[in-house]
Amino acid sequence: MDYKRFSRVRGESRAAFDAIEDWMSEVFGDNREVLLAELKGEDGADLDLAVAKRRRGMRYFAAGRVRDRRMFCSLLFPMFQGDPHERSYREAVEDILKVAGSSVQPRTRHKLSFDLGVLYFTADARGNMYGIVASECFPMAETFKFLEEMLDVYEGIDIPGALDKTDVSLWSEPHFRDDAFGVRELAEAAWRKLSRPEDGFSYDPSAGYMAAEVASAAALSPPPA
Repeated sequence: MDYKRFSRVRGESRAAFDAIEDWMSEVFGDNREVLLAELKGEDGADLDLAVAKRRRGMRYFAAGRVRDRRMFCSLLFPMFQGDPHERSYREAVEDILKVAGSSVQPRTRHKLSFDLGVLYFTADARGNMYGIVASECFPMAETFKFLEEMLDVYEGIDIPGALDKTDVSLWSEPHFRDDAFGVRELAEAAWRKLSRPEDGFSYDPSAGYMAAEVASAAALSPPPA
């Protein structure tokens, strides 16, 4: 993990929340704590989901075998750990494996937009499919650079032998099921080479904080009655 960048993002987030709390103290006075509790209880989860949906960059990588739809990799990238949409990302890849996996030719490029971003996917010559979930603003060419690199990584692995001969009980272990061939470090290294300074943010930091807050508020506010 890039700890310097993580510390900067955390500091900016704290500063933003501090500014909001100061404003609430001025406006609501003694009722501030009651309002904060209500916001946390009623809207906190929805806010987390909305912010995660807007975060920029390549968020998630998965790989699986088409024949039996067995997933052998399912990873959130650095800066996206704890993403509340992780299960939905995995289900999107599983759906493609089920519906279209057999028709995806080796090293062809495909994309599918859905409500959480864009799923980019390709396949190798052995009947395995590989996918990335990224934000809409992330360049498609960079996404497929990552997928090409991961295809090269898996090319040297006996995937059929491992999937067919591994003890079935191991697939119930999350650490094995989510990275059966131990490629996490290689995947994260490839991700770092292609990630952008603004990745991980839910807004474009170059646009300025206040402009981003206005845009976020507009996106989250319900339409007028």
